[in-house]
Amino acid sequence: MQTRKGYDNRIGAGRALPSRSGHDLDDDPAMMVQEQISRIRFFEEKVGISAQSLLDLGCGTGFNYAYAKHKLRSAKVLGVDISGSAVAYAKRMYSTDSFLRGDVCSERLDCGVGRWDRVICCEVIEHVDKPEALLETIERHLCPSGVAFISTPNRPVFSCNYEPSPVNHTHLKEYTECEFRSMLERRFSRVELWGQRFIDDRLFRMQQGIVERNITDYRFLGEWYWCNPVRLAWKSLRLEPLHRWLEGGLKYSHTDFSFVNPVSDDSIWLCAIVGK
Repeated sequence: MQTRKGYDNRIGAGRALPSRSGHDLDDDPAMMVQEQISRIRFFEEKVGISAQSLLDLGCGTGFNYAYAKHKLRSAKVLGVDISGSAVAYAKRMYSTDSFLRGDVCSERLDCGVGRWDRVICCEVIEHVDKPEALLETIERHLCPSGVAFISTPNRPVFSCNYEPSPVNHTHLKEYTECEFRSMLERRFSRVELWGQRFIDDRLFRMQQGIVERNITDYRFLGEWYWCNPVRLAWKSLRLEPLHRWLEGGLKYSHTDFSFVNPVSDDSIWLCAIVGK
């Protein structure tokens, strides 16, 4: 089987992708999209995005651009991603050239060094093998008074502390709160760490149950777990569709999350607000 790398060039593999085009993103049924909408809305509430320039490092399919530009009224938005297919998709979907293919860990990346009021880097640092280089890119592009938002899975909860991740095959390294905070404090003078959690404990228990079953599957199948036909066949054999039917299915929107400081034991993601 192919060894892991930090990204899959296929559009819908391991990255958030809206399920519908031309519809209000707030109502999109894609759960990964809803997770991200809750983050960008939280960032807006804490520091403000309206009328600010916004750089999105690791922009994926580009829907942050549409949300920040049209919902939150950012002054200027630029998205950068290493995946050529993701960047091409974003340009085509949103009819704009405000997307750039580039390596967010490269010291040569220049998207307007020192000029951005806001930088977001959501669910990216777990995909790179040089996290310190990514943090340097974020700091380098912030203007002196700028503020960045960085999010990543909280390994003890998101993956029940199992390594490698049984949730996303492009995660090279997931972090604990202490590991994440330590990296940030070596680079930034301002660090606020928040936990993103479900408001409804029922959703949290369902999420944890799914992860635990994924761990069981991964232990049995190994890297074959990431081969879709193999995984689907195995899940059918162990009655996964029945489990999901009995539980009612895990569905949620951006309104189902809260952000807490200090980080709680049920925080699935770690979210940092940082400044120079």
